[in-house]
Amino acid sequence: MSASVRGAARRYLNRTGNFTVRQAFLGGGPTNSLISALRPLVRREISFPVSECVYSWTTRYQQTWSDVVVRIRLNPDAGITEATMAGLRNAWETTIQDRWSNRWAIGRSGEIALPVRFDVQWVTSNEHYVVRVRPGPGRSNLGTWHTADTGAVASHEFGHMLGNPDEYAERDICPNRDPVNSGTIMDNSSNTIPARLLARLATELGSAIVTIPR
Repeated sequence: MSASVRGAARRYLNRTGNFTVRQAFLGGGPTNSLISALRPLVRREISFPVSECVYSWTTRYQQTWSDVVVRIRLNPDAGITEATMAGLRNAWETTIQDRWSNRWAIGRSGEIALPVRFDVQWVTSNEHYVVRVRPGPGRSNLGTWHTADTGAVASHEFGHMLGNPDEYAERDICPNRDPVNSGTIMDNSSNTIPARLLARLATELGSAIVTIPR
């Protein structure tokens, strides 16, 4: 399996042996409709439970090959203006997408590697996550963000939405957490995103995380 067109044919159409892309997806028809035939076939709503230390949640997102969409409904507390929310949505979305996208690719030997890209969508229904937005600074988590949160903080919380646990030390609560003090985005909200934080996306395709071809 892989993130390639042939990989999709093997995984979703159970094709084996020698075949052409046209035969697999279009029955030998015109190739200009390949993308429209292909994307709905490989698009999946992903959901799985995560448990780490005393914390647990359900991870949800939409994956179409190496493209990942996370739909988030923000519920601001009373008194937070729409102007404030508009600024936060822009800052959070821009930073999350910039930090997580185009860092790694999905692929395997002999087939084209596709960069992993993320799309944050603010929605009012059909959300993957509901996030309460509270005024001022505070300790944020998967379900509660604050108006003082930077894009870096939002990017850390977004990592939880992809199924990644924290990587900072909480010795009184989680003495056996491993790794800790990793220096990654899941530790100190840095710009460091190792391949292992995206491994699940490749596993879903029966593929692997690889470097982006230059």
